[in-house]
Amino acid sequence: MRNKQSLVFLASSLFLLLLAPITSEAISNPSTNINEVNWEIVEESANDQATSAPSHSETLEQESSLETTTTTDNHPAETDQSTATLEPSEQQKDDDNSATESAIVEPQPRMLAAPYATSLPDDPNIIPIDKVFQEPIGNATSILEGGKLLQLNPAVKSQKGAIWSKKPISLLSDFTFKSYLYLGNEYANAGDGMTFTLTNDPRMSTTPQEVIGSPGMGIGAYSTKAGQPYVRNALSIEFDTYKNTGSSNRMDREISQDKGNGHLAFVTPKANNNSYTGEHSGVTVAPTYLSNGTWRMLTVHWNAATKALTYDLEGVGTNTYVVSDLNAQFGATTVYWGFTSSTGGKYQENALAMTQIPTNVTSQAALSVNGQEFSSAVEAVKNDQVRLRNTLNIDNDFIEDRQPQVSIDLPDELAYEENSLTIDGKKVAAKDLTQTGNHLTIALNDYLVLKKDMIIELKTTLQDNTPEKVLTMNFDYYEEGTLLQKSNNVTITIPKPTEKTVTVFYKDAEGKDIAPPKSVTGKIGAPYQEKPLDISGYVFTKDSGNAEGTMTEETKDIYFYYRLGELYFKEAPKQITFGTEKIRNQPLIKLGHPTEGLKVVDERNANNWRLQLKQTQPLTNDSIVMPDVFSFVSTAGSSQITNEAITLLESNQKGETDLTALLDESKQQGIQINVPVAYQRVGTFKARLSWALEDVPGN
Repeated sequence: MRNKQSLVFLASSLFLLLLAPITSEAISNPSTNINEVNWEIVEESANDQATSAPSHSETLEQESSLETTTTTDNHPAETDQSTATLEPSEQQKDDDNSATESAIVEPQPRMLAAPYATSLPDDPNIIPIDKVFQEPIGNATSILEGGKLLQLNPAVKSQKGAIWSKKPISLLSDFTFKSYLYLGNEYANAGDGMTFTLTNDPRMSTTPQEVIGSPGMGIGAYSTKAGQPYVRNALSIEFDTYKNTGSSNRMDREISQDKGNGHLAFVTPKANNNSYTGEHSGVTVAPTYLSNGTWRMLTVHWNAATKALTYDLEGVGTNTYVVSDLNAQFGATTVYWGFTSSTGGKYQENALAMTQIPTNVTSQAALSVNGQEFSSAVEAVKNDQVRLRNTLNIDNDFIEDRQPQVSIDLPDELAYEENSLTIDGKKVAAKDLTQTGNHLTIALNDYLVLKKDMIIELKTTLQDNTPEKVLTMNFDYYEEGTLLQKSNNVTITIPKPTEKTVTVFYKDAEGKDIAPPKSVTGKIGAPYQEKPLDISGYVFTKDSGNAEGTMTEETKDIYFYYRLGELYFKEAPKQITFGTEKIRNQPLIKLGHPTEGLKVVDERNANNWRLQLKQTQPLTNDSIVMPDVFSFVSTAGSSQITNEAITLLESNQKGETDLTALLDESKQQGIQINVPVAYQRVGTFKARLSWALEDVPGN
């Protein structure tokens, strides 16, 4: 609070043709709110996809041919041109490992046991697969070792083969495939490799024996040039042991990192895969020869939510390919799965032994409260009974050997009701349920019903009543301890209150209460409005920004902020003008004209105030001084204005007081000048007067 406030103004007079304004200056200390603005600079960066395929370019097609030679090495070593030996061209070298359709031996009656060099890995999890696949295609593929070894081709030149699952799998569910791969023992002399391929080839339902690609560079899946066969509506993961970089077989030129060890990649089979660029995605170059006599574990996983296919070959690497449009890639959301392989002028044995075939599992979770309908999201309060349901459908002919299980982590707020677990209405035996805290695991072997919905249900009781709390859970499906499928999430929401109570506070600048807080209760969704109180001695400045709006569960307490009341001039004249006058032979007596009004504001809740006026600089033109020429004239009389303050008014009025009438020259009131004849000179004369407000303590 200001005990005394002063305003200084300028008074001046002009004789003859010179102006003589009297001016005053309002002194104020306005507060300034500085709004701080923060700019967040977000730097966008684009991650280059190192494995993204270049755009396809049309290339000149050239015929490939098999070269007849008497040497056992079908790929002559490069020879320096300074010697007498001629170096074969890139096309000749690459063509050595290419096989045309005419060079492929027609299928002969299948032998009971095709020759093979490798033996099965020592793994009890290897499963017999002779009932999983259709009849092999081509002249090379055999199922051996009691159905546990799939030999796509022996280590013989110019072979190709393919084999496809009997049943398609859905791309709308996750699945995982695991198998040991054997890519021969030929090191630098290996060719060409094998693929794992997903396909919706339309011939599968009519002429499945035709679903095979070209040999050599085609690896039994791709077309090596226009007009050659390929697997349609497909996506392959290739395990390519020979790098084709010739002029006629140039598909692998874009993989510059492959120095001969071989590579893995995603490839889309099409009418002509023999392009310089754009054929491979998600490339992984082998750190050692792929064909080195080693069994390697391959894991292929399909993520239905992200439409991502991922391979992971033990000791080589992993990569992922996202199928942006299932219909564009496959023409459907179901595919057959299988393998293709080929050899050319170079060869290798291609074989595999599977430990996990793709399983289609659908898993849906739902909740019911107190016997109501099942839903994925419910509301419940303390002591409500909540039933959890898992609808599970499994399509896997080998499921009995894979220890199928379902588990769920119950939130701490849910208590499992003992002996309430059932599968298709049948109580689950104690031996088939493992409970660790709130984690339940259910062994399914004794309850399996394949290719039909299984209904798993259990009862729980809600033990919490915290408003707005949300409990989330889901069911997990496992085979051999590996998570294969998660159900959808289901949620229990503890109901939110229908009303909200907030507190309204009245604070000074230091955060202290200056009036008792009050509570306000409103219905959720209803509008509300709070206004600041008129508090004596204080002035409202701002609120917390939520003084009005719609009541919600998140509505916060309301704050009104005040400052201490002050005594100050709201308005005061900056100038008092007396105009232009001629020198005369009589005193100049004249009331001045104020340029602004005179208003006082008292925001305090106690004490009177006093309006005072004094002269701080006499009338002068810097050379001549005219002392004691000003007086204040009112209905009460006239008072001379000197350097000692005179009181013009004393009041206890609060709020705004308009005193402009005290300076109304038309009513013969205001500041008057009286210049004797002896003082009158040519020039511009100025003076300074000061207004003051003074606090007057009460009695």
